[in-house]
Amino acid sequence: MSDAKGLLDERLIRIEKAVNLEKPDRIPIFALNSPEVAVDYCGRHLKTATWNLEILRECLPVYYQDMKVDAAFAAFLRCPGMYTIIESQNFVPNKDGFMQHPEVCGMLPSEYEELIKDPFKTLVEKVLPRQYKAFAKPGMLGGLNLAKGALSYLRHSQILKEIDAHCRDTVDIPIISDNMIEAPFDFLADQLRSFMGISVDMHRCPELVEQACEALLPLMLRWGVTSYSGPPKRIPAIFMPLHMPAFLSPQQFERFYWPTFSRLVNTLTGLGYTVALFIEGNWSKFFDHLASLPPHVVGIFEYGDMKTIKEKVGKNMCVMGNYPIEVLKSHSTAECIDIAKKMIDAGAPGGGYIFTTGKAIIRGKGLDLKKLQAVHQYVIDHGKY
Repeated sequence: MSDAKGLLDERLIRIEKAVNLEKPDRIPIFALNSPEVAVDYCGRHLKTATWNLEILRECLPVYYQDMKVDAAFAAFLRCPGMYTIIESQNFVPNKDGFMQHPEVCGMLPSEYEELIKDPFKTLVEKVLPRQYKAFAKPGMLGGLNLAKGALSYLRHSQILKEIDAHCRDTVDIPIISDNMIEAPFDFLADQLRSFMGISVDMHRCPELVEQACEALLPLMLRWGVTSYSGPPKRIPAIFMPLHMPAFLSPQQFERFYWPTFSRLVNTLTGLGYTVALFIEGNWSKFFDHLASLPPHVVGIFEYGDMKTIKEKVGKNMCVMGNYPIEVLKSHSTAECIDIAKKMIDAGAPGGGYIFTTGKAIIRGKGLDLKKLQAVHQYVIDHGKY
């Protein structure tokens, strides 16, 4: 075995042990970031990089190596070319080239019953042409635009997979996610009804919201399984960002969100997958629900007290996140390290803990990433079991 292969395996074993709630040789460090920050870190222009992914191929390994991380998620960078071709209103670039998701509505309230009856048909015939105007062109032009968009997406996705492989082969970084899905309620809110729309719907037509989540559940499950490369494995995981619960009351969460979300997670883990949940916002009022999820779930926590998180959910769930990236702006290096020390003192005992930030680092502007390097070095030096 080569030294490089040895380092790659060493890092992967470290992650796998933590995910399995065991104690690795030391606390693993995970890169919770978007590719955009690597472009900023290397002094390149993001708008150029989104059109020329060779720049990302150059920058991402440099970022991973300099940040001293053990693993990363698959690179995910939205392709402006594809979204331009299909005339997207759902994802649009700003002047700097960063892709944004504006508040737009893909499905009208009057279309709930159609969605419940045949969700796939409704998505294809109603939602996609509304969100991506090129698909609504008359005659064969709409179909041609769909084919052009699909080909652009496939080419873009293949290049990103090659970049992940390049990071693995050059700087020994295991990629520990394979795809991304959404909980049914999040998909309904994010892609179909919008934040404002779903907030109104929960009061005006709550039964239809419940039925829509039930109708979407099989599609979300199929999305997770069919977009995964190969047979089920514990690593890489299926990534699931959880957007809406922080804005829901406990009653709304239990009625609209939890039933289909928990069944989705239970089914995927039962099939042999690991599910990595990005727990956005403050979930302290839902810790008991999270504690009831099965093993082989990883929780990436944005907010909350790490000691409480570990006590409440750590028996069944590998815990990550919670380190506040804001301190990289406002605190000294020594203070940043002290916060990390308190974090690992709370999260590391007993194993099942991975060190990372509470928010994904999306852009490098305004953050002193040298402080993050120092924090990661501290974890390497003092995070041994």
